[in-house]
Amino acid sequence: MQSLSFSRTARRATMGLAAAGLAAGLGLSGAPGAQAAPNVAVSCSTAGQLNFQPGVQIIPLPQQATLNGEGSCTDNSGVGIRSAKLSASFYNFLFSCVATPSSGGSGSGTIEWTLDDGSKTTSKVDMKWDHTVLNTGHISGHIRQGMFAGEGFNADLQVSLFQGIGECTVGAPMGGVKNAGASGTFAIG
Repeated sequence: MQSLSFSRTARRATMGLAAAGLAAGLGLSGAPGAQAAPNVAVSCSTAGQLNFQPGVQIIPLPQQATLNGEGSCTDNSGVGIRSAKLSASFYNFLFSCVATPSSGGSGSGTIEWTLDDGSKTTSKVDMKWDHTVLNTGHISGHIRQGMFAGEGFNADLQVSLFQGIGECTVGAPMGGVKNAGASGTFAIG
């Protein structure tokens, strides 16, 4: 049987590696001022117009819709975002003048960011209209291209159908509600 023995130098090297591994595990860094990449966290309000085809009625129908909204942002990413314009198109999601608990549907959009210095940049977003509860659409997705590429996207969008309530109840002869105000929030991160 062969016995294993470590030289004094090998033991010191092993203990040094163990200490370095422990420091890394505890988040200690040997380089002063070294920091991890900042967490992406941007939330924005949005308000604008949502246009529907064929039109929202009492019964849930698959809708095509376009959204154009804008609002201010709270930027915790360190980029310096002041505001954002959200333009989106959604396809084949169920929506009605009453609660629509399950809707599905896909979409895509562009966020035009305005930075503190007045410059502009964009993000391309793939979206899914997850579900609707009491005229609030829940939307999720991810940034496909541009600023924040690879980050998640989430939004809650309240659709105001009260202006067109007569069109909602009459339904088919008038084609339902074609345009409605929409407001809510979206977040990246």
